[in-house]
Amino acid sequence: MNAAALAPVVCLSYLAAADLWTVPRYPDANSGAVITAVEQSIAADAPMTAAVLAALGHPTLLLTNRVGDDPAGQRITCWLAERGITTTAGSRRGVTTPHITVVGDAADSRTWFLHLAGAAEDLASVDLAALDGAPLAYIDAYPVIQDVAVAAIRAAASALTLVNIGSTELTAPVQDAMRAHPKIIVQANVDDERHEDAVTIAAGLSNRTGARLTVVTAGAYGAIALSRTGGEFVQVPGFAVQVRHTHCAGAAFSGGLLAALAADLSPREALLWGCASGALRCELPQRAPLPDRQAIQAFLDTRRPVVRPSSPTEDGELDALVDAV
Repeated sequence: MNAAALAPVVCLSYLAAADLWTVPRYPDANSGAVITAVEQSIAADAPMTAAVLAALGHPTLLLTNRVGDDPAGQRITCWLAERGITTTAGSRRGVTTPHITVVGDAADSRTWFLHLAGAAEDLASVDLAALDGAPLAYIDAYPVIQDVAVAAIRAAASALTLVNIGSTELTAPVQDAMRAHPKIIVQANVDDERHEDAVTIAAGLSNRTGARLTVVTAGAYGAIALSRTGGEFVQVPGFAVQVRHTHCAGAAFSGGLLAALAADLSPREALLWGCASGALRCELPQRAPLPDRQAIQAFLDTRRPVVRPSSPTEDGELDALVDAV
C-alpha cells in the first residue's frame, strides 16, 4: 500500500483517561479482589483508532472533548501529541478529565466504569465542519454520546464512514442516520463465547442500516463481513497469539480495516489487516508502539489464521441469512 496516497481520517468520540486493572477473578458483590497489575491508557475507541491510523501513515483529526489541566489531562495531551494526532482536545483549567476504569480478569472478561464528567456535553459543542467533504471518517456511536454521533454521521455524508457500535444495541436514531448515509460501514463485536451469533447479528445490522459493509468481530474467532455492494459474505479466522491484554483491540482492528479499505483492498484482505492489527495489539505490551505497515505485513506473511471448531449456522440457514441481505 502506498502511504503517500492515503487520505486523512476524521475520528469522533469522547476522550478519557483509562486505568487498566488486572485481577485473577472479578469479585462477586460485597467482596473484593487483589489487583495484580495497573496500567494507564486512553479511551474511547476513536482516539486509539486515530493512533493506529497515524502509525500506519494516515493523517488523522480527532474531534473530541476537552480535558482538564490535571495530571490525567496532561498525560492524555502528551499521549496524543507523541503519536502525531491532530485534535480539538485541549486542556483547560476547571475542566474535570473524564475517566474510565477497566477491570480485566484471567478469563479475559472486562468490566468497565465510566465517569464522563460533562464530556458528552462538551463533545456536543465541537465543530463538525471537518466531516463535511472528508473522504474517510470513524465515529463511535455509543448511547452515552448518541446525539453527537447522529449529528456526525449526517455531517459525514460524503465520506466512507465506519460507525462503531461496539457491543451495544443499535438505537433507532443511530439506525436512521446510517440508513440515510450512502457509504456506511457498521462495526459491532461479540464475545468469544457468542461467536456463533456473529452471522445472525451481521445480517440483522445490515438489514436495519443498509450499510455498504457490515462487520462483526468475535475475538479469537476472527471476524465476518457482509457486503451489500458485492453481495459477498467473508469470514476470516483469528490468529493464535499470546494475549497480554485486550484493551482497544477493537480499535486496532478498526484502524487496520480502514487503512486497508482506503487502499482499495478487498473486504477479505481488509478483514485480514484488521485481525492482524488487533492481534498485534493484544500480543504486544500495552505501552509498546502501535504496529506500522511493515509490522502488520510481516505478521501476515509469517502467521496463518487458526480455524477454530465452530458451527455458526446450519447449512442453508447461512445461505438464507446472506441472501436476505
